[in-house]
Amino acid sequence: MKSALLAAVTAPSLLFGSIAFGQSSAEFEVIEGSTAGLTLTVTIDTSIGTSSDVDTTVQQVTGFANANFDPAIPPFLAMELPELEFNLGTGDVSYDLFCLPIFGCQTLEITVSDFIIRLDKGGVSAPFEGDTAFFPDAPFVSSFNYSVTGDLVNIEGSNVVPDFYSFGADVIPLKGNDLLMDNLLLQTFSFELDPADLPVGVNNVTIEAQVDLSGTMLFGTLESACSPGDFNCDGCVDGGDLGILLAAWGTPGSDLSGDGSTDGADLGIFLSLWGC
Repeated sequence: MKSALLAAVTAPSLLFGSIAFGQSSAEFEVIEGSTAGLTLTVTIDTSIGTSSDVDTTVQQVTGFANANFDPAIPPFLAMELPELEFNLGTGDVSYDLFCLPIFGCQTLEITVSDFIIRLDKGGVSAPFEGDTAFFPDAPFVSSFNYSVTGDLVNIEGSNVVPDFYSFGADVIPLKGNDLLMDNLLLQTFSFELDPADLPVGVNNVTIEAQVDLSGTMLFGTLESACSPGDFNCDGCVDGGDLGILLAAWGTPGSDLSGDGSTDGADLGIFLSLWGC
């Protein structure tokens, strides 16, 4: 499965370095207590027909992201994600398949462990629309171990699934240089169990995975190579930086005092830094 949406998000250099502002970076960590809803839909094709069922489990999530931003301070115009990883740990789901009024159902239990979703090498980049960056065709790799037990199938194995999924996130400036990555969106993806592992009479087992990251947030701190007040990173605190400060008035964008807003206190600090 590959998304039909195509964009030049896999070429970060098309966005970064083309803007006459400085750049900054942030290392994000998934906030403790974050969760993800993992919905797995199983479809089994056998010699007697096809049946499917769905089950959901809520997983604790750990993970991280490394991000670069252009310009160096909010409001950002573009974001690059060289690294992004979510670890959903171990989850159990169960299914009732080929149900008949007299004979009942064929049961199936699936355990997925070490379930990791990460960006492939090279990362992605995209422009912001407001606080949102959307990557319509991001290269991900999902890896996990699985154990399938039941009336029809009893197998264990592991799987590595490289594919292209849409991904989106909001980046919200907080007080000082702190950032929140929230409202995460990941496209549904699917994979098949190795036909060589399936018993006679079972032709195909397809699993569709929907990962709801609405309960997952990441926290990071913005770091810049620029000196305080040098918002465009040209080596001087001057009129160009003053324009950036005034454009960020009332927002956290050029907050030098650490109170979460760009105001008169920041202007005073800025003027004291004037020069090269």
